[in-house]
Amino acid sequence: METVAVLESFEPLIKSRAQRIDRYSAEDLAQEGREALWLALGRFGGGTRAELVTFAERTVTGAMQDAYSALRFPGVSVDEFKLWRSALKRADGDPDRAEQLMCSGELKWRAKPETAKAVRSAVSPAEPLPEDLSTRTPAEPSEAVRERTEGRVAWMLLTLGEQQRAVLEMTFGLGKFGRMTDSEIGEALSIPAKRVPSIRSKALARIRERWGSQFK
Repeated sequence: METVAVLESFEPLIKSRAQRIDRYSAEDLAQEGREALWLALGRFGGGTRAELVTFAERTVTGAMQDAYSALRFPGVSVDEFKLWRSALKRADGDPDRAEQLMCSGELKWRAKPETAKAVRSAVSPAEPLPEDLSTRTPAEPSEAVRERTEGRVAWMLLTLGEQQRAVLEMTFGLGKFGRMTDSEIGEALSIPAKRVPSIRSKALARIRERWGSQFK
């Protein structure tokens, strides 16, 4: 089969796998899968149709999972994330034991203690605050917590469409934008100002659906 025909035949697989990994960034993930398959087809040594399907599925899935990890956990390499995931599985979900396993040499490679701690901090979900702390003045966040929070904000914005992302960035003064009024946002994006609240509402609703009530 010609390369283009092979890519077209696997398009349904690529799209469905991207949706399964993360439906909010499925379009970007699918593109990663297509590019990975295109580059990898030259390595396929020939064989049966079943062997080609297995090869394509493994290649596409691996590339999209790596891309998803890179988007969701900025600053954590694919290999570090894979080592953490392997350690956590071996530790039956115990993060303390997983961190120890990363440094033990029992897995594919040995991580330094500071690397294991940093990966755990970036990948693990933030601990919810007890209710009795809700009225207290919060302590200054540590550098690790600040980096994790900034990474989560960046990832949440990446899950949005371009217009929704721009509206939130301009509304809240994120990234390169200062805080802007709806009129200023409408002018910058060449849309009616009266549409801005609707776009902002949809963007926030999507973030809440994806990330839960802690971001309301």
